[in-house]
Amino acid sequence: MLRPYDVDYTLMTDTLTAPQADLAAYAAAHEGAAIYDARAGGRIWMRDRDAAALLHRLSTNQIEKLTPGQGARAVLTTPIGRIIDLLTVHRVEDGMLLVTSPGQGPAIMRYLRKNIFFNDKVRLEDAGESLLQLAIYGPRAVELLESLGLPAAGLPPYGIAAAQWREWALYVARCQPLGAGGMAIYAPPEAADALADALTSAGAATLDADTFDVLRVEAGQGAFGRELSQEYIPLETGLWDAISFSKGCYVGQEIIARMESRGRLAKQLRGLRFPAGLPDGLALPAKLDAGGKEAGDLTSVAESPRHGLIGLAYVRSAFADPGGMLALAGVGVEVVGLPFV
Repeated sequence: MLRPYDVDYTLMTDTLTAPQADLAAYAAAHEGAAIYDARAGGRIWMRDRDAAALLHRLSTNQIEKLTPGQGARAVLTTPIGRIIDLLTVHRVEDGMLLVTSPGQGPAIMRYLRKNIFFNDKVRLEDAGESLLQLAIYGPRAVELLESLGLPAAGLPPYGIAAAQWREWALYVARCQPLGAGGMAIYAPPEAADALADALTSAGAATLDADTFDVLRVEAGQGAFGRELSQEYIPLETGLWDAISFSKGCYVGQEIIARMESRGRLAKQLRGLRFPAGLPDGLALPAKLDAGGKEAGDLTSVAESPRHGLIGLAYVRSAFADPGGMLALAGVGVEVVGLPFV
């Protein structure tokens, strides 16, 4: 049975230590297949006539144009364009399955519910307990799922397919990749446990929370409470694939459209390398400087087997060119483009 790993993505206030990867699980995510218990993410069913229209007017992407089997990422933003949460949206025959950041299911349910207009026909259902979520990362992820008779090949990005495995009805989907490739399973609890055992027997490793975090930082993917928060605008986070610039109005559109049209970002998410290690007593978020000028904020760190000590940071655009050097509590750090390669 797969053990759940609940990663704490709240901003850190204690002395900073960098997560380190389990080498076998890390190698499997890059070269084989590794499974991760992602049940901490929220799962919400949106159904009925106006479900797509509601999410379309609240989020950054083209939701109403999705057809069954398709999917997309979309950001819920405040009226001033700040990130509320990053969602994965899967369109199925009778509605949409929304996947939130870890721990954000109840908050997003409340947010959606309070934005349902009087005449809207929208039904919301919390699926956090009825559908657990497994993620399978690595170049063999599709192969292993297909070996179990699941329809994993040929799905478009964030696409989804209904499936039957043994006595259980479930869903197979493409998700944001880590390492090499990414698939997701949404299944009843008994099915999720049995599938995890079957995948492990077929050769998949199990990802722990620290290894997942190392892979996340390598990929340049933001985590809720660190890189994803109301401190930042989706364009600064690099979430271009989650934004449509041709759709109609949505909450926060004016700010995001203005930033895109003017090509002016106050800050940008970048990678950092730490040639001299981390300063003692550091806590996140930590200030970066360039010649005495404030240059940004360090938001995540990790010890990568491939890249050494690395991190994610929002860097002011004037200092965001890869190859530049900044300082963190007097220690030099190098700015790197994302993802780390």
